[in-house]
Amino acid sequence: MPDQDQQISRHIDVLKNMAMANWDLHLNEIQLSQLTAYTVMLLDWNKKINLTAITDPAQIMIKHFLDSMVFVKKLDYFYPQKKLLLADIGTGAGFPGIPIKILRPQINITLIDSLAKRISYLDHVIEALNLKGIKAIHARAEDIGRDQEHRECYDVVVARAVAEFPVLLEYCTPLLKIGGRFIAAKGLDPEKEILLAKNALNVLNCQIELYENYKLAEGADHRSLIIVRKTGQTLAQYPRKPGKPKKDPL
Repeated sequence: MPDQDQQISRHIDVLKNMAMANWDLHLNEIQLSQLTAYTVMLLDWNKKINLTAITDPAQIMIKHFLDSMVFVKKLDYFYPQKKLLLADIGTGAGFPGIPIKILRPQINITLIDSLAKRISYLDHVIEALNLKGIKAIHARAEDIGRDQEHRECYDVVVARAVAEFPVLLEYCTPLLKIGGRFIAAKGLDPEKEILLAKNALNVLNCQIELYENYKLAEGADHRSLIIVRKTGQTLAQYPRKPGKPKKDPL
């Protein structure tokens, strides 16, 4: 076995313990095997296209996999054992959507990213891991939010994308059904993010349901989750044309 594969296998065992210690999540042997293969593919494809700046297997376990598992915990809390339609906006290398699918196969997932090369990678991962009920779509958030096949169709939208909270709200909430939830991974100061998004929340008919800080593992970054509940229909003019939400946030 090559050195990299030995490293990955060793760190996957550590991940199993961290998942239980941090989130009380049990990873079975099939899931561990899929996460191992996913890591190998991530590092292999990252040599050809820009997928992640994190290439140390130990850091991948914490900052990609363990970080994605906090979404699983919230989904288990709000929707125990339920089948859901979930969209992952700005999924990049597949986080958190693919780990969610591996841990909760009953959830139907749409991965959305604006870079075609990443979609090719995601299609490869989905096929290689034999994942069902998951697809990757090449689209900008502003465009797919206006597509009637996707607009106001999802129970949950998730995002780890780096963008101002008002921008993320305009990208993500048009995809939600009324009553659906948007779960956003944010930084150290969720209160500041929420304050900045006061107008966006009002305009987009949403309200903050919950926010909390969490720590991934010893020595890792402190982060936060903000959970938004959609209370009414999204007005027809949102999302605005590509580039407008980022240039002129609500």
